[in-house]
Amino acid sequence: MANPTPRRPKSTDGPAAEPQSTVTAKALSLLGAFGTEHSRLSLSDMARRSGLPVATAHRLAAELVAWGALERAGAAYVVGHRIWRLGLLAPARQNIAELAAPYMQDVLFVTQNVVNLFIIDGGEVLLLERISGTRAGLPFRRVGARMPLHASAAGKVFMAYGPEDVRALPTRRLEPQTEHTITDPAVLKTEIERVRAQGFATTSEEAGLDNYAVAVPVLTTNGTCTAALGVVAQGEPPSVGTVVPVLRIAARSIARRLASSSDY
Repeated sequence: MANPTPRRPKSTDGPAAEPQSTVTAKALSLLGAFGTEHSRLSLSDMARRSGLPVATAHRLAAELVAWGALERAGAAYVVGHRIWRLGLLAPARQNIAELAAPYMQDVLFVTQNVVNLFIIDGGEVLLLERISGTRAGLPFRRVGARMPLHASAAGKVFMAYGPEDVRALPTRRLEPQTEHTITDPAVLKTEIERVRAQGFATTSEEAGLDNYAVAVPVLTTNGTCTAALGVVAQGEPPSVGTVVPVLRIAARSIARRLASSSDY
Protein backbone atom coordinates (compact mmCIF):
# COMPACT_ATOMS: atom_id res chain seq x y z
CA MET A 1 0.00 0.00 0.00
CA ALA A 2 1.33 3.41 -0.93
CA ASN A 3 2.45 5.66 1.84
CA PRO A 4 -0.10 8.34 2.73
CA THR A 5 0.72 11.90 1.76
CA PRO A 6 2.76 13.36 4.63
CA ARG A 7 1.03 16.06 6.61
CA ARG A 8 2.48 19.51 6.15
CA PRO A 9 3.95 20.71 9.44
CA LYS A 10 2.43 23.78 10.97
CA SER A 11 4.65 26.81 11.06
CA THR A 12 4.84 29.06 14.07
CA ASP A 13 6.70 31.87 12.35
CA GLY A 14 4.37 34.85 11.84
CA PRO A 15 3.32 35.18 8.21
CA ALA A 16 3.69 31.47 7.46
CA ALA A 17 1.09 30.68 10.11
CA GLU A 18 -1.31 33.30 8.75
CA PRO A 19 -3.70 30.95 6.86
CA GLN A 20 -4.72 29.41 10.20
CA SER A 21 -5.66 32.80 11.69
CA THR A 22 -9.22 33.97 12.02
CA VAL A 23 -10.55 36.89 10.00
CA THR A 24 -10.76 38.91 13.21
CA ALA A 25 -7.11 38.21 14.02
CA LYS A 26 -6.08 39.26 10.53
CA ALA A 27 -8.04 42.51 10.73
CA LEU A 28 -6.57 43.29 14.14
CA SER A 29 -3.05 42.55 12.94
CA LEU A 30 -3.64 44.98 10.08
CA LEU A 31 -4.73 47.71 12.50
CA GLY A 32 -1.80 46.80 14.74
CA ALA A 33 0.58 47.71 11.93
CA PHE A 34 -0.04 51.36 12.74
CA GLY A 35 1.83 53.18 15.50
CA THR A 36 3.09 56.58 16.52
CA GLU A 37 6.07 56.21 14.18
CA HIS A 38 3.93 54.60 11.46
CA SER A 39 0.72 56.65 11.37
CA ARG A 40 0.46 56.62 7.56
CA LEU A 41 1.06 53.35 5.70
CA SER A 42 0.81 52.14 2.14
CA LEU A 43 -0.96 48.86 1.45
CA SER A 44 2.36 47.06 0.96
CA ASP A 45 3.68 48.50 4.24
CA MET A 46 0.56 47.33 6.09
CA ALA A 47 0.91 43.87 4.60
CA ARG A 48 4.60 43.67 5.50
CA ARG A 49 4.20 44.94 9.06
CA SER A 50 1.17 42.73 9.76
CA GLY A 51 2.61 39.63 8.12
CA LEU A 52 -0.38 39.28 5.77
CA PRO A 53 -0.39 38.63 2.03
CA VAL A 54 -0.99 41.80 0.01
CA ALA A 55 -4.24 40.40 -1.41
CA THR A 56 -5.58 39.68 2.08
CA ALA A 57 -4.49 43.09 3.32
CA HIS A 58 -6.19 44.77 0.35
CA ARG A 59 -9.50 43.00 1.01
CA LEU A 60 -9.49 43.68 4.74
CA ALA A 61 -8.38 47.29 4.28
CA ALA A 62 -11.39 47.91 2.05
CA GLU A 63 -13.73 46.49 4.70
CA LEU A 64 -12.05 48.53 7.45
CA VAL A 65 -12.38 51.69 5.37
CA ALA A 66 -16.09 50.97 4.84
CA TRP A 67 -16.57 50.54 8.60
CA GLY A 68 -14.57 53.64 9.46
CA ALA A 69 -11.60 51.98 11.15
CA LEU A 70 -9.28 53.16 8.37
CA GLU A 71 -9.35 56.11 6.00
CA ARG A 72 -7.66 56.68 2.67
CA ALA A 73 -5.06 59.44 2.50
CA GLY A 74 -4.04 59.56 -1.12
CA ALA A 75 -2.22 56.33 -1.88
CA ALA A 76 -1.83 55.56 1.84
CA TYR A 77 -4.06 54.63 4.77
CA VAL A 78 -4.48 56.26 8.19
CA VAL A 79 -6.44 55.23 11.29
CA GLY A 80 -10.08 56.27 10.99
CA HIS A 81 -12.11 58.52 13.26
CA ARG A 82 -14.26 55.64 14.43
CA ILE A 83 -11.27 53.99 16.09
CA TRP A 84 -10.36 57.36 17.63
CA ARG A 85 -13.87 57.70 19.10
CA LEU A 86 -13.67 54.21 20.56
CA GLY A 87 -10.29 55.03 22.09
CA LEU A 88 -11.83 57.92 23.99
CA LEU A 89 -14.05 55.40 25.80
CA ALA A 90 -11.09 53.49 27.26
CA PRO A 91 -11.23 53.63 31.08
CA ALA A 92 -7.62 54.76 31.39
CA ARG A 93 -8.24 57.71 29.08
CA GLN A 94 -11.50 58.67 30.79
CA ASN A 95 -10.56 58.10 34.42
CA ILE A 96 -6.94 59.13 34.75
CA ALA A 97 -6.34 61.59 31.92
CA GLU A 98 -9.51 63.60 32.42
CA LEU A 99 -9.08 63.81 36.18
CA ALA A 100 -5.40 64.71 35.83
CA ALA A 101 -5.82 67.41 33.18
CA PRO A 102 -6.51 70.38 35.53
CA TYR A 103 -3.47 69.58 37.66
CA MET A 104 -1.31 69.12 34.59
CA GLN A 105 -2.40 72.61 33.55
CA ASP A 106 -1.18 73.90 36.91
CA VAL A 107 2.23 72.27 36.35
CA LEU A 108 2.46 73.82 32.90
CA PHE A 109 1.56 77.26 34.27
CA VAL A 110 4.24 77.13 36.98
CA THR A 111 7.07 75.37 35.14
CA GLN A 112 6.44 76.37 31.50
CA ASN A 113 7.52 72.85 30.51
CA VAL A 114 5.66 70.25 28.45
CA VAL A 115 3.73 68.08 30.95
CA ASN A 116 3.27 64.34 30.36
CA LEU A 117 1.15 61.66 32.02
CA PHE A 118 2.25 58.05 31.56
CA ILE A 119 0.77 54.69 32.48
CA ILE A 120 2.40 51.28 32.36
CA ASP A 121 1.50 49.14 29.36
CA GLY A 122 3.21 45.78 29.26
CA GLY A 123 6.95 46.30 29.32
CA GLU A 124 6.75 49.95 28.26
CA VAL A 125 5.25 53.23 29.38
CA LEU A 126 2.41 54.73 27.35
CA LEU A 127 2.04 58.49 26.97
CA LEU A 128 -1.61 58.88 27.96
CA GLU A 129 -1.90 62.65 28.02
CA ARG A 130 0.26 65.64 27.19
CA ILE A 131 -0.24 69.34 27.83
CA SER A 132 1.89 72.00 26.19
CA GLY A 133 1.84 75.77 25.81
CA THR A 134 3.16 78.31 23.37
CA ARG A 135 6.24 78.92 25.52
CA ALA A 136 6.86 75.30 26.50
CA GLY A 137 8.63 74.25 23.33
CA LEU A 138 7.82 71.41 20.95
CA PRO A 139 6.56 68.14 22.49
CA PHE A 140 9.09 65.33 22.31
CA ARG A 141 6.51 62.54 21.93
CA ARG A 142 2.95 62.25 20.69
CA VAL A 143 0.05 61.00 22.82
CA GLY A 144 -0.09 57.24 22.37
CA ALA A 145 3.67 56.88 22.05
CA ARG A 146 5.41 54.13 23.97
CA MET A 147 8.83 54.36 25.55
CA PRO A 148 11.10 51.74 27.10
CA LEU A 149 11.16 51.74 30.88
CA HIS A 150 14.91 51.99 31.27
CA ALA A 151 15.27 55.04 28.99
CA SER A 152 12.45 57.23 30.34
CA ALA A 153 11.93 59.09 33.60
CA ALA A 154 8.39 57.71 33.82
CA GLY A 155 9.69 54.20 33.21
CA LYS A 156 12.22 54.55 36.01
CA VAL A 157 9.39 55.67 38.29
CA PHE A 158 7.44 52.51 37.52
CA MET A 159 10.51 50.35 38.05
CA ALA A 160 11.00 52.00 41.44
CA TYR A 161 7.37 51.93 42.60
CA GLY A 162 5.65 49.38 40.38
CA PRO A 163 4.84 45.70 40.97
CA GLU A 164 7.53 43.09 41.35
CA ASP A 165 7.45 41.97 37.72
CA VAL A 166 8.14 45.54 36.59
CA ARG A 167 10.93 45.95 39.10
CA ALA A 168 12.59 42.83 37.68
CA LEU A 169 12.93 44.34 34.22
CA PRO A 170 16.46 45.73 34.80
CA THR A 171 17.77 42.16 34.52
CA ARG A 172 16.67 41.99 30.88
CA ARG A 173 18.44 43.22 27.76
CA LEU A 174 18.49 47.01 27.67
CA GLU A 175 18.42 48.45 24.17
CA PRO A 176 20.13 51.84 23.71
CA GLN A 177 17.99 54.73 22.50
CA THR A 178 20.92 57.14 22.40
CA GLU A 179 24.56 57.01 23.42
CA HIS A 180 23.43 58.20 26.87
CA THR A 181 20.94 55.40 27.54
CA ILE A 182 21.73 53.19 30.53
CA THR A 183 22.35 49.70 29.15
CA ASP A 184 24.16 48.09 32.08
CA PRO A 185 21.66 46.30 34.37
CA ALA A 186 23.85 46.93 37.42
CA VAL A 187 23.98 50.66 36.71
CA LEU A 188 20.23 50.76 36.13
CA LYS A 189 19.58 48.90 39.38
CA THR A 190 21.58 51.54 41.25
CA GLU A 191 19.65 54.26 39.41
CA ILE A 192 16.30 52.73 40.42
CA GLU A 193 17.40 52.53 44.04
CA ARG A 194 18.24 56.23 43.85
CA VAL A 195 14.82 57.00 42.38
CA ARG A 196 13.11 55.09 45.19
CA ALA A 197 15.18 56.94 47.80
CA GLN A 198 14.63 60.45 46.46
CA GLY A 199 11.07 60.04 45.16
CA PHE A 200 11.58 61.21 41.59
CA ALA A 201 13.38 60.15 38.41
CA THR A 202 15.32 62.05 35.79
CA THR A 203 16.72 61.38 32.34
CA SER A 204 19.40 63.28 30.50
CA GLU A 205 19.29 62.62 26.75
CA GLU A 206 18.60 58.95 27.43
CA ALA A 207 15.44 58.68 25.32
CA GLY A 208 16.44 61.27 22.73
CA LEU A 209 19.14 63.82 22.16
CA ASP A 210 18.48 67.27 23.60
CA ASN A 211 15.71 65.74 25.72
CA TYR A 212 15.62 66.05 29.52
CA ALA A 213 12.86 64.82 31.79
CA VAL A 214 11.75 64.66 35.43
CA ALA A 215 8.91 62.44 36.69
CA VAL A 216 7.23 61.52 39.97
CA PRO A 217 4.83 58.67 40.85
CA VAL A 218 1.08 59.06 41.25
CA LEU A 219 0.55 56.78 44.25
CA THR A 220 -2.76 55.42 45.52
CA THR A 221 -3.50 55.13 49.25
CA ASN A 222 -2.12 51.57 49.28
CA GLY A 223 1.10 52.68 47.60
CA THR A 224 0.31 51.44 44.09
CA CYS A 225 1.89 53.48 41.32
CA THR A 226 -1.06 54.26 39.07
CA ALA A 227 0.69 56.70 36.76
CA ALA A 228 3.81 58.81 36.38
CA LEU A 229 3.59 62.57 36.02
CA GLY A 230 6.49 64.46 34.53
CA VAL A 231 7.83 67.34 32.52
CA VAL A 232 10.19 67.35 29.58
CA ALA A 233 12.48 70.11 28.38
CA GLN A 234 14.89 70.72 25.54
CA GLY A 235 18.21 72.51 25.63
CA GLU A 236 18.86 72.04 29.33
CA PRO A 237 17.47 69.96 32.21
CA PRO A 238 14.49 71.32 34.14
CA SER A 239 15.31 72.72 37.57
CA VAL A 240 14.71 69.79 39.92
CA GLY A 241 14.38 72.09 42.93
CA THR A 242 11.59 74.01 41.23
CA VAL A 243 9.85 71.29 39.25
CA VAL A 244 9.73 68.34 41.66
CA PRO A 245 7.69 70.09 44.42
CA VAL A 246 5.15 71.22 41.82
CA LEU A 247 4.93 67.72 40.34
CA ARG A 248 4.49 66.17 43.79
CA ILE A 249 1.63 68.49 44.69
CA ALA A 250 -0.08 67.75 41.38
CA ALA A 251 0.51 63.99 41.72
CA ARG A 252 -1.03 63.93 45.21
CA SER A 253 -4.02 65.90 43.94
CA ILE A 254 -4.49 63.47 41.04
CA ALA A 255 -4.28 60.52 43.43
CA ARG A 256 -6.96 62.06 45.70
CA ARG A 257 -9.25 62.66 42.73
CA LEU A 258 -8.77 59.09 41.56
CA ALA A 259 -9.51 57.76 45.06
CA SER A 260 -12.73 59.75 45.27
CA SER A 261 -13.87 58.86 41.76
CA SER A 262 -16.58 56.23 41.70
CA ASP A 263 -15.34 55.11 38.26
CA TYR A 264 -11.86 54.30 39.41
